[in-house]
Amino acid sequence: MHWLDRAAELSAVRTPPNKRPFNLGWGDRELVQWYLDNAHSVPPLADVEVRVRPARRSGTTVVRDLEFETPFERLPASMGLVRARWISTHPEPERLVLLHAAWNDEDYRTRSRIARDLLARGIASVLPQHPFYGDRRRVKYLETPVPLVSDFCLMGRGGVLEGRSLAAHFHREGYQVGVSGYSMGGNIAGFVGSLVDFPVAMSAIAAAYSAGPPFMTGLLRKTIAWDALGGETEAIVDRISQVLHAGSLLNHAPPPHAAAAVLLAGTRDGFVPTSSTQAIHRHWKGSKMDWVNAGHASLLLTKRDRIVGAIEEAFDRLDALAV
Repeated sequence: MHWLDRAAELSAVRTPPNKRPFNLGWGDRELVQWYLDNAHSVPPLADVEVRVRPARRSGTTVVRDLEFETPFERLPASMGLVRARWISTHPEPERLVLLHAAWNDEDYRTRSRIARDLLARGIASVLPQHPFYGDRRRVKYLETPVPLVSDFCLMGRGGVLEGRSLAAHFHREGYQVGVSGYSMGGNIAGFVGSLVDFPVAMSAIAAAYSAGPPFMTGLLRKTIAWDALGGETEAIVDRISQVLHAGSLLNHAPPPHAAAAVLLAGTRDGFVPTSSTQAIHRHWKGSKMDWVNAGHASLLLTKRDRIVGAIEEAFDRLDALAV
C-alpha cells in the first residue's frame, strides 16, 4: 500500500461520526429493497433536453454550464435538475468525454484540471454533478452528502441513468463520445459506457466493478458508520455487502466497444483492490489494462499525464476497432 493511502487509513479510523457514510442509518428500507430487486435491470434510454448557458471564453478555452431534468423519477424533487460543466475550445473538437465524479468530489475543480489537459489533445469534456453532490445535496449542512444507505442507492443509479442520457445527447449532436472517471467516477463511467447502444470510448481510472470491494475489503470499510446501521455484526455486514455489490459491471454483458476500453490503476492502491479492477479487464474482453506504481491518492495527484493518456488512448483504440 502506498504511504499516502496508509496515512488515509490512519485518518479514516479517526473520522468523526457526523462525517462517516451512512451516519443516519438505512433510510427508506423499501427503497433499498427496490434497489436490490432492480439493480440488474436496464431501463430504456431516456432522451433529455439539454439547456446550454452562455459561454465564457478565456483565450481558446470555452466554458459553458448545462442543465437538464433527470430521467430518474425516484430522485427527490429537490435534486431533479442536473447540472454539468462543458469545457471545450473554439473550434469545437470532435471528441468529447464525460468525466464522472469520484466519491466526495462535490465540485468541478479536480476534474477541470484533467479537462484542461485534455484540450491540448483535442478532447472536450463534460463534467456532470451526481445526485446528492454539490448543488444537488439533499441537506446542505450535513457533513457527508450520503448519510443514508437509501441515498447511496439513488445516487449510483441516478448517476448512471443521467450519464446515459447525456452521452446519447452528445452522440446525437455528432460528437465522438467517451466516458471516464476516477474511482467511483470510473465505475459510473463503466456503467454508462456499457449500457448505451452506440460506440463510446471507455476509460476507467482506479475503478472497481462495484462499490463492494472498496467498502468491504478496501480502506473505506473503516469509514462506515456501523453503529448507525445496527453494529458491525455478521448480519449487518452481509446486508450492506449485498447493497454495495448489487450494482456490478460484471452483471452486464459487455458491448462490442468494450474491447477498445482502457483501464488504469495503481499497483499499491489501498482503497480499490487491484483484483476488482482486473475483474473488469477480464470481463471486457480485449480491453487494455495499464498499471502504474502508485496508490489511490498518488495516482490522481501525481500521474495526471497517465490519466489523460488513458482517456486519449481509449478514443484511438475505438477508432482502430471501427476500421
